[in-house]
Amino acid sequence: MTRAHSVHVLGAGSMGVLVASELSKLPNGPSITLLLRNTAKVEHFKNVNKSTVHVQRLFKSPVEKAAYQFPAASANEINETIENLIITTKTYQTEAALKDYLPYLKPTSNILLIQNGLGVADQLYENVWPDVNQRPNIYQGVISHGGFIESNTGDEYVFSHAGFGDLKLAKFPRDTSITEEERYDKPEFIKNLEDAEGLATTTLSYSGLLLIQIKKFAVNACINPVTAIVNCINGELKSADNLRDLFNDIISEAIDVLVATNPLLRKNPNTEKILNKKDLLDYVVVCGTEWNANNSSSMRQDTLNDRDTEIEYINGFIVKVAEANGLKADVNKTIANLVKLRTALNRSKANK
Repeated sequence: MTRAHSVHVLGAGSMGVLVASELSKLPNGPSITLLLRNTAKVEHFKNVNKSTVHVQRLFKSPVEKAAYQFPAASANEINETIENLIITTKTYQTEAALKDYLPYLKPTSNILLIQNGLGVADQLYENVWPDVNQRPNIYQGVISHGGFIESNTGDEYVFSHAGFGDLKLAKFPRDTSITEEERYDKPEFIKNLEDAEGLATTTLSYSGLLLIQIKKFAVNACINPVTAIVNCINGELKSADNLRDLFNDIISEAIDVLVATNPLLRKNPNTEKILNKKDLLDYVVVCGTEWNANNSSSMRQDTLNDRDTEIEYINGFIVKVAEANGLKADVNKTIANLVKLRTALNRSKANK
C-alpha cells in the first residue's frame, strides 16, 4: 500500500526529529521530509550524514539506539503543496523560517506548532494570514518528552530521547474572535500522531490544552527569566527567602491577564481548579527548583551564549496581551526588561 500523505518537519532539532522518527515507524504512515535552512545544509545532510539521524532512547534499559533515514529539502527544492507541517523552531524564529514556504501552504494545509511560550499562532494570524479564509489549520502542541542533541559526538544529527513524556495537542481557533470551541473533522495527520505509540499523543479541546499550556508556561515564566537574570542553575534559587513572593507576583499577574482576555478559559469549568494560584506556585517551585534542580534553563543558556531569548513569547507575551486590552502587567514587564538588560550586558562584555 502506498503512503497516503506527506509530513514536512521545519526545525530538525531534538523535538522535530523525535516526532519524525516515531511517525516513521507507523505501517503505511506518512512520508516525512526534513526542511533544512539552505541547500548547503541539505547537501551536508545527504553526503556527510547519509540522510540519517540517530536517536538514543536513554529511558529504556538497555539504551535503545536506532537510525532513521529521511529525505531533506530546502525551500527552493519544494515543488508541491505542503499538506502537513510540523514546526519545532524557536518561537522567535517561526515567522522568518516559515516565510519561504508560504507559497506551498494552502487553507487546507495543517500546521502543528510544538514550542515553548504563547502567542506564535496569534502572531502568524496577525502578520501572515490576516484573512480568516486564507488561514491554514493550525494545531498547538505541548510536549513533555525530554530530548537533546548529543554535543559530544560532533554530529548535529545524533539525538538523545532522555525522558518519556507525552504530546498533547488541540486545534487552534481559525477565528479567535469566536468564543465557542471549534468543531472540525480530525485529519489523517493528527490520527497518525495519536497512533504513534512512542509519542503518547492525546487530542484535547483548545481550552483544555490551553490550561495545560499555561501550567507549563508558569514554570517557564518564573524559572527561565529569573535564572537568566541572576545567572544561576535552577536549584540555587531554592534558598532565596523572597523566591515565593517573586514567583507569586509573576504567576498571579499572568493568570489574571490570561483569564480576563480569553472567553474560552472563563467558560471552561476546570479553569479555576487548574489555574489556582497557590497550587500553581507550589508546582512551579517544586518542578523548577527541586525536580530540575541541576538544570540550567534554556533562557540562561541563551544569555550566556549570546543568543536571542524567547522572552517575548513568555513574560513579554503577557505584557503584550495586557497592553492590548487596557490592563497592566508591570511585574512581567520588569522581568522581561531585566532579561533584555542581562542579554545586552553579556553581549557587551563578549565584544570587549
